Amino acid sequence: MKITFLGTGTSHGVPVIGCDCDVCTSVNPKNRRFRTSALLENPDGHNLLIDASVDFRQQALRAKICTLTDILITHEHADHIFGLDDTRIFTHHNEGVNVYLDARCDKRLRQVYDYVYGAAIQEGGGLPKFNNILIEAGNTFQAKTFTITSFTITPIPIFHGKLPILGFRVNNLAYLTDCSHIPEASFAYLTDLDLLVLGALRPKPHPTHFSLSQAVEAAHRIGARQTYFTHITHRLEHDATNAALPPGMQLAHDGLVVEV
Repeated sequence: MKITFLGTGTSHGVPVIGCDCDVCTSVNPKNRRFRTSALLENPDGHNLLIDASVDFRQQALRAKICTLTDILITHEHADHIFGLDDTRIFTHHNEGVNVYLDARCDKRLRQVYDYVYGAAIQEGGGLPKFNNILIEAGNTFQAKTFTITSFTITPIPIFHGKLPILGFRVNNLAYLTDCSHIPEASFAYLTDLDLLVLGALRPKPHPTHFSLSQAVEAAHRIGARQTYFTHITHRLEHDATNAALPPGMQLAHDGLVVEV
């Protein structure tokens, strides 16, 4: 399996509109960050998208994504779902894209994309087709595992501020973005990982995201063989930050491909 980091930035992206800080004006391409999402690919070529960011069209063109049938959604914030309309190109000749999400996110998608779920007056340039598949983990934190081809997927309850959202374990990889708290029970699903992808927003604390130091602390406890941080603001310069991180931990960057 391999993971491609399609985007590693926050909801603002980097560069930030109107900002002239050193990171936003940097010529280092690793400091340019689309909104956060990732693509997993198994050896038979099956793709699994995690979140469809606002920048999905540009990400798909850069990564040369030609087929897509399955999407995991972590939560319903704009920077994680507003690229879903651009998946319509993959549904013109099949039965639609399977969208795995919890019940709250399902309700939100039916509001944001009401035209997809029956409210459209006309098709125009074509409509996406979403097959919503509920994977609500519930309040008991008993994650239920399911499979898509050779991907074994476990939804992991985490918190984004006060909002309960989903992280995912896929085989021996875990993807936890927009995370500010990992419930004690969820650590049981994060053992023996080859790769951990974890949100690390900025140096200073934030009410709804791990700071870099908090993410490092959580990564130490999880103990994956390699950790990459994502969902990064313009407050973290790529090379300088990586030089100061512990062994086995690095900032990811857009376009990074890692074999797992």
